[in-house]
This record gives sequence, structure tokens and C-alpha cells, in this order.
Amino acid sequence: MRISWVRRLLGVMLAGAMGGLAGCAATKVMSDHPLIETSAQAASAKVYFIRPLTERAMGFPDNPLSIEFDDKQLLALAKGEYSLVHMKPRETTTMTLKSLTTVGPDWRVKEMARSRKWSFTAGATYYIVLKPIDGEFRGVYFTAEAVDWFTAKESVRQLRAVDAARRAPI
Repeated sequence: MRISWVRRLLGVMLAGAMGGLAGCAATKVMSDHPLIETSAQAASAKVYFIRPLTERAMGFPDNPLSIEFDDKQLLALAKGEYSLVHMKPRETTTMTLKSLTTVGPDWRVKEMARSRKWSFTAGATYYIVLKPIDGEFRGVYFTAEAVDWFTAKESVRQLRAVDAARRAPI
């Protein structure tokens, strides 16, 4: 009788762990975004979005990071992964990074958002590293930094390529 109770408990724990692991690879590109170039013949910019691992667990900021362009989500990027998106050339577009964090002495959950203007040229390749900034009681927010190919190559050594980045890794 006691052994069946332990087996049930272990089964529930194993099912929970498997469900948690399934959520780890949560990067998703929104293929209907108006800035994604779907035609192979059309000129596009190759944009790699890189989200490095962190030294420690950060709670809510470890969830997939929402990356929006012009107020519409382009992708949700999981920690420890990088993705490639072929984007239409744009003179100026606004990228917003959104994530959840905890703030204040009572650990309230709050959405953090940081925006920055970008330009993308047809035929060019861009490497954008998304870094968490820990503001302690002010919460964690993300910044985007354009880097060169060598820095990008070093940044992705321990990361997993997803979606189009699998076919064209850095």
C-alpha cells in the first residue's frame, strides 16, 4: 500500500519535470509578422537574435523574452537559444523587449519594456545580443546590443540554434 503511494508521487513528479523540460525550448517566431520576408527572391536582411545563458537563475526573466517590432510580436526567444529571422529592409523600426520581473520589497510582478530604434539594410547580416540587466529591487530588464560576427560566434558557443538558425548557424 505504501509503495503504490510513493510510486504515484514519483510518477506525478516525473510528469511535472517532463512538462517543465518541454517548456524549455520555447522560442517561437511569429511567421505572420509584416517585417518577415517570406519570399526567397526578395532582398532581405539576416537578423540573428542571441539570448545568452545567465550565471544564475533569475526567476520570471528566465521565461521567453518577447521581441516586438512596431508594436507587434516578432518572436519569443528562450534563454540559451538563438534564432535567425529574414527581415524586410527598413530605414527605421522600433524594437521593444518585454519580460516579466519582480520588483520592490514585496516582490510584485511587473512587466518591463525597453525600446530602441533599428535600421536593416537588404543583404546585410545583423547579430543582436539580448542581455538581462539586474536592477535589484527595480527588477530585471533586457537590452539589445549589435555585435560583430566574431563576438556573435563566441556568444553562441554554448547556445542552441533554433528555427532558421539551425539551417544557417553563426
